[in-house]
Amino acid sequence: MDYKIRNFPVILYFAFLNVCCAQKVKHIDVKELRCEYLVNPLGIDTNIPRLSWQIIDKAYVRGQKQTGYHILVASNPELLTKNEGDLWDSGKIKSSQSALVSYAGKTLVSNQDCYWKVRVFDKDGKASNWSKSARFSIGLLADKDWTASWIRHPNMDKVAKTADKEKTTELATDHKTNLPVEQHLWFRKNLNLSAPAKKAFLHVASCGYHELYVNGKKADNRFLAPAQTRLDKRILYVTYDISDLLVKGDNVIAFWTGPGWSRYTTFNTFQALRVQLNGEDEKGKSISLETGKDWRCHEANSKNRGKIKYRDHGGEIVDAQQYIQGWNLPEFDDTNWDLAEETTIKAKLSSQMMEPTRIIETISAKNISGEETYFVDLGKNFTGWVELKIRGQQAGDVIKIKVADDDKTGQDFGQLNEYICTGIGEEVFRNRFNYIAGRYVTIEGLRQKPELSDVKGLVLATDIKQVGHFTSSKELFNKIYEADLWTYRANTVEGFTMDCPHRERLGYGEVAFATSWGIALPNYQSGALYMKHVRDWADVQTENGWFYHTAPQINHHFGGPMWSSAGLNIASAYYQVYGDQQIFERIYPSAIKWLEYLNENVKNGVLVNYSENRGKFLGDWAAPKKRKEWGDTAEAQYFNNCVYAMNLADVVRMAQIQGKEKDAEFYQKRLDALRKAIHQHFFNSETNTYSNGTQVQQAFALMTGLAPKNLRDKVFANIEKELTDNKAYLDMGSSGLPVLFKYMIEESGRSDLFFKALSSKVQPSYGYFIERGENTWPEYWNVDVPSRIHTCYTGVASWMTKSLAGIRPDPLSPGFQSFIIQPILAGDLSFVEGSTTSLYGEISSRWERNDKQFTLNVSIPPNSQATVYIPTNNLKSITENGKAMKKSEVVTFLRFENEHAVYKVEAGKYQFKASI
Repeated sequence: MDYKIRNFPVILYFAFLNVCCAQKVKHIDVKELRCEYLVNPLGIDTNIPRLSWQIIDKAYVRGQKQTGYHILVASNPELLTKNEGDLWDSGKIKSSQSALVSYAGKTLVSNQDCYWKVRVFDKDGKASNWSKSARFSIGLLADKDWTASWIRHPNMDKVAKTADKEKTTELATDHKTNLPVEQHLWFRKNLNLSAPAKKAFLHVASCGYHELYVNGKKADNRFLAPAQTRLDKRILYVTYDISDLLVKGDNVIAFWTGPGWSRYTTFNTFQALRVQLNGEDEKGKSISLETGKDWRCHEANSKNRGKIKYRDHGGEIVDAQQYIQGWNLPEFDDTNWDLAEETTIKAKLSSQMMEPTRIIETISAKNISGEETYFVDLGKNFTGWVELKIRGQQAGDVIKIKVADDDKTGQDFGQLNEYICTGIGEEVFRNRFNYIAGRYVTIEGLRQKPELSDVKGLVLATDIKQVGHFTSSKELFNKIYEADLWTYRANTVEGFTMDCPHRERLGYGEVAFATSWGIALPNYQSGALYMKHVRDWADVQTENGWFYHTAPQINHHFGGPMWSSAGLNIASAYYQVYGDQQIFERIYPSAIKWLEYLNENVKNGVLVNYSENRGKFLGDWAAPKKRKEWGDTAEAQYFNNCVYAMNLADVVRMAQIQGKEKDAEFYQKRLDALRKAIHQHFFNSETNTYSNGTQVQQAFALMTGLAPKNLRDKVFANIEKELTDNKAYLDMGSSGLPVLFKYMIEESGRSDLFFKALSSKVQPSYGYFIERGENTWPEYWNVDVPSRIHTCYTGVASWMTKSLAGIRPDPLSPGFQSFIIQPILAGDLSFVEGSTTSLYGEISSRWERNDKQFTLNVSIPPNSQATVYIPTNNLKSITENGKAMKKSEVVTFLRFENEHAVYKVEAGKYQFKASI
């Protein structure tokens, strides 16, 4: 008895301690801090940035959500450690918004350095710990903030005038020194500091590519900087923090530059550099440096081959004997170098607010054969650089490195690199300002056979993070998914997606739409990339409202309305994923001008060919059986009227979302009239088909609302008949693909019908490509073609992630704070697993079926919810986590729809089972 009494306070103490500890346990953390979609961006173009974060809940508490947030923004990181925000202390804000929260503190100015952190309040109102700090800095917001001059080499003349109707490029040389425009250049300027740097932002704009070196060290791991734009209108600048690279005393800022698209004479631009350093040292003294005529420059030991035009992008020539050791070190004597020449470039400067190009993978050689001439197989097609170790050569030996995407031609599209040896020890060739694309490398001029480890492929791509994944019980589908994504990466290198990286390198609009909607938005963190690329499309609009067919580089190649409306199409898809209205601000004025241009070419109620060139009003392109809808055909007219209707519908939605009701009403009336006219002109009442009755044509009629309600089932029956045929195939080309897939996945509810065609391994099919060993898609369906790295048929991955795994945006609630999980049980698949990551966190869906039992595992990130579809005809058979379904605050029955039980499900992990 005495023992119990004596120890009672001790027992109470431990009980109290346990309660306190339990109250201090934090289920949630705040991570993945981003500013304007980017991690710690420097030199952003706005002083009202949007901040985003994710809530990480390792306990997966159901219904976990944010009820409030508290943001601190400070001028230095030390203040944040004391929980002080001298620029913005938001206090506790009651809100569930954790994505794209607008900065609301003191006005930010050019060159301002900002540090921030956030904590959130959970569903019970309890505060999380503070996040780790993140950073952003402001760029040069106004033209007047740029005080540096543009400079160029004094002997570099402008690119030659356009020589042919296609406005392709000719190389030019200066009449004084014959310095070719493909020459790589070195620029440098010394800088003496009386104290170490505390803050040093170097803003670098270059017409052409640049690499920055500070005291001999490359400033970061980006390549081919900056990303591409239409150079006569806009040039991107990159902001570097070089404070840790500068030292007290002598320093040098040095650049290795290359021409890139600056010699593409459609733009009539030339290789140039504009650099500005703004900062202060540890004693508070300002640090500044600007490009001007006191900078020194010299021809580098390398240059580009090729003319930046169709079939001739070439490679590089490197003369190792001409390399000047120490050219980028402070002690180097540059008095014999030329003084730079100041010049003028009228293009607007904008910050590169998107991920740079980086090396994302290194590929090792798989096989080397031959004697004297060596044939190397790198195992798969890729876009990037060749790296070759060279031994045993003599001075002046010329090594030729040819590249092809097939094992027969040896060299595709002028892809030839040359290396002139020093003959001293081991040497290494590696590209710098031009890239190749292919799989097979032919090497001539070596005196000894290289080892497998001597030859590598360095894969270059715009470094967007992959966040989508897919696997299933059908290995063919897994391979198709991976090839689709790899084709996209091979064609997305400089901040836009090309048709092919070796033959044309042009950003055609129809594939830009298909790849953004079908691959990038579901599988990559691509918010910043497409914010930039939609602006690229606004930049290629002409005064009369027409858009070029490619962006950012303009040209006069083939295309049509699906190509020209890419910016509008991408913006519409982008908004569904990110819920960001700023994308509309970028494209809406251009979209209105585009609609007016189309309206001016309407006769008898329908859009007619607005070009005398049959290649400028294309319909579906490069479909099976060599089907191409030229601009002077009825099928092209039908297709392009459907594009016009799609564009009108998108603008109506944009106007409504932005509160532009008069615009919405105006274009809705125009859309209603167009729908009736198209139906009258192109519908065949005997066959219940539009135009020629192809899959794409019927899907377009249904997607754009042309078909009256009483005819929709009959029209769809034509698609179903073709897709269930014993020899079913997808009858679509590059511009028809996003139409067919978008309608079938998002609207039809019958995307399971794709199963047979996508299981096929005979021409024309994706399976046929896989069977013959392709790891990137060729240009055409049914022939062996010169280009085997092409985006004509990219976007099929959308079926895997959006239909089979069933993860897709909710059209009624854009932005993925609410989304849909509706897996499709197609064919004989026994399991499917897919995932993506929204602005709120990772979403996963895994289902399997065994006999008549269906199991679905889903993961919904904190601060979001999903509408989950469970396929069953027996509501009573449904269980959740092994228990019968019942009324719950986190799982709510909504309705029974088309043999699916539909539930609203809050954040957490769940396992549903049902009989099927």
